[in-house]
Amino acid sequence: MICFSKLKGKFMDSLVKVNLKDNKLFQNIDFDSLLFDKISGNVCILNQGELLYRAGERNNSLFLVVRGEINLIPSQFNSFNNSIIYSENDFLGVDEFISNLPRSESAIAISNTYLVELSKSEVDELIYQSDEILATINANAVKSENKYIVDFAENKNKVELHTESEITLNEEKSLPDDKIVEDISNIEKPEIDSLNDEEIEPEIPVFTKEINENSNNSFQTSMTFDQLDRINKAAHLVNSNVKIDDVLKNIVDVSVSICEADRGTLYLVDKSKNELWSKVLKGNEPKRITLKIGDGFAGWAAANKEIVNIKDASTDSRFNSTFDKESGYVTKSVLCFPIKNKNDDVLGVMQLLNSKNGVFSNLDENFLYALSTNAALALQNADLVEQLLKTERISSLGKMANFLIEDIKKPILVSKRYAEHLKKKNLSADVINVVDMLLEQLNNIADLVQSTSNYSEGKSVLRSNNVNLSEALNEFNERVDSYVQSMKCKIVTNYEADVRVNIDSKEFYQGFKHIIKNACEAMPNGGDISLSTKLVNDKVSIIIKDNGVGIPNGFNEKIFEPFMSYGKRTGTGLGLSVTKKIVEEHHGSISANSDLGIGTTLTINLPIA
Repeated sequence: MICFSKLKGKFMDSLVKVNLKDNKLFQNIDFDSLLFDKISGNVCILNQGELLYRAGERNNSLFLVVRGEINLIPSQFNSFNNSIIYSENDFLGVDEFISNLPRSESAIAISNTYLVELSKSEVDELIYQSDEILATINANAVKSENKYIVDFAENKNKVELHTESEITLNEEKSLPDDKIVEDISNIEKPEIDSLNDEEIEPEIPVFTKEINENSNNSFQTSMTFDQLDRINKAAHLVNSNVKIDDVLKNIVDVSVSICEADRGTLYLVDKSKNELWSKVLKGNEPKRITLKIGDGFAGWAAANKEIVNIKDASTDSRFNSTFDKESGYVTKSVLCFPIKNKNDDVLGVMQLLNSKNGVFSNLDENFLYALSTNAALALQNADLVEQLLKTERISSLGKMANFLIEDIKKPILVSKRYAEHLKKKNLSADVINVVDMLLEQLNNIADLVQSTSNYSEGKSVLRSNNVNLSEALNEFNERVDSYVQSMKCKIVTNYEADVRVNIDSKEFYQGFKHIIKNACEAMPNGGDISLSTKLVNDKVSIIIKDNGVGIPNGFNEKIFEPFMSYGKRTGTGLGLSVTKKIVEEHHGSISANSDLGIGTTLTINLPIA
C-alpha cells in the first residue's frame, strides 16, 4: 500500500471536490458549503490483495472509497456472507471510529483501490460544520448499539465526542495472518485466490519487492512533498478545461512531466469502430492516428484493461517498429495505463515512451493511477460539454429554420405562382428559359430550408424510388451545371457500376449539391471535379474528388459536425452535416480523406437495390 502523506490546503480541497462529493458520508448535506481548509487527509492506493489494516490494529480513522473494492473480513470469520464489501462512494471504519477500540476486522483490497483517509479530528471538524454527517455515521454503526454523541463546549471551536456505552473487545481472539489468508482462500472471489503470508505483509508493499529484484533500479517507493505538489498541480491542470483538445493536451503534458517520460500520447476509445484514436503533430498540422483495440502496447492495454510496463520494447512481440523506422526514433521503455470510468469501462490509454530514468517504476504507475480518476472525469466532462454544445447549436438551428419556413414560405409560393403564370403567356424562348431558371431556384430554396429544418428536428420522411444510379447522377450534374461553370469548374464522370439504388431523389440531390459546392469553393481558380462509381461487394461507392486546398488530416471526421468549416471565408458549416444525415437515412455511410494542398475525396457507400 502507498499513502500520500498529509498535504494541507489545495491538494485535499481539489481532490475532495472532484472525487468525494458523491460519497455517502456527505449524502444528506450541501457539500459545497463545507470548508476543507483544516482537512488534510491521506490518499491511499492499494494494489489488489494488499491490506488496508488488520484485525487488532488501533486506528479510528474513516476511509472513503473513491475507486475499487475493499473486503472487510471479521476476525471470527465463518462464511463469505459474514464479510462486507465496500465499493465506490462507500465509507468504512465507523465502529472503531465510535468505540475508539482496536480493529475487529481485517480490510483487504480485492481490486486496485483508491481511498481517502480522514482522521478522527478531521471528521470532528466536518461534524462541527454539519450535524447531518454525525447522523450518517450513527446510521452506519452496524456492530453495536453505540451512538456517537456530540457535546458542544463553551468554546464552540471544540467538539468533544464519546460513546453511550463501552465495548470490550478481546484482542487475543484476533486471528493470525495465516488464518486470515486461509479463510480468504475459501471466498469465491478470483481476484484474491493467490494471497499468501508474504503478500499481506504490510511493511513490504508489492511494488517494492519488484523493484528490489532489479539491482539497476534505484527508484524511491514513497512520495516526496515535491511529488505530491506536482500531482496537486497536475489535478488542477487536468480539470482546468472543458474543450476536448485542451483536455487531451493537459493530460499528456502532466503525465509526461510527472513520470519524467520523453514523450506521450493519449489514445481515446471509439467503440463504434473498435479502435483507439489520437492526434499527433505532423509539421505544424494535427494528424489523426488510429490503432485497432488489441494491437500494439496501447491496444493490448485497452483490450485487457491492464497496465503495460516494458523495459525494452524491442524484445516484446506486441511492439510495432514502423514508427521508429519511419521517424528514426528509438523506443526503449514503454508505460501504457488504461484510463477507466466508474463502470470500469476503458475511456482511453495513456502511453508514455522512454523514461528519463531508464525504465518506468511502479511509483510511476501509482502516479498515473492517482491522476486517472481526474483524467476520466475531465474526459467525460469534455465529452458532455461537446454534446451539450452540439445539441444547443442544433436547437438554435431548428428555431432559425422554423422561422425561415414560416416567414419565407409564403413569399416563395407567391413568386412560384407568378413565374408559372408567366410561362402560360406567349413569351419568347429566352424569357421562358429565364422563368424556368427562376422556378428552379425557388424550388431549391424551398427544398434547402425544408432539409435544414428536418435535420435540426431529427426527422424526415423519405420518398424513395428504385432508380438507375448513373442516370440519377447525370440528372444531378445537369441541375448544378450552371453553378459549376460559374465557378470555372467542370465535373468529369467515370461510372464503373451500372446499378440501381433506392433513394429519395429530392433529398439525395441536396446532399450531392452540398458536396459539389464545397468542391468548387475549394478550387478558387477553377479545376476538375472527378465523379466516379464502383462496386464494393453488395454496395456501390460514389466517389467525388477535387484538387483543392484540402484539409488537415485531424479534421477529416470533424467536417461532418455542425458548424464546422475549414479554409472557407463564407458558409455556415452545415452542408456536410446535413449531407451525412441524408446519406445515413438511406442506410449508407460517408467518409472523407484529405491532405493539405492535394485535395479532398468524399466517398458515399450505398446498398444496391
